[in-house]
Amino acid sequence: MLKGLVLCFAVLFAQLAVLNMLDARLYNAQDARQAVTPAATPLREDDVEEETEQS
Repeated sequence: MLKGLVLCFAVLFAQLAVLNMLDARLYNAQDARQAVTPAATPLREDDVEEETEQS
């Protein structure tokens, strides 16, 4: 019985270690995607002039 309990805990900790590694990789991938998102591009001078002429 003790041998089965030790085996059960060993498998449990192995699963937790794998899930922890996967979670860390997914979290880092989300950070990388957020860092890559482009910032809002400012209007070109031509666009600003067209907007003022239309007003």
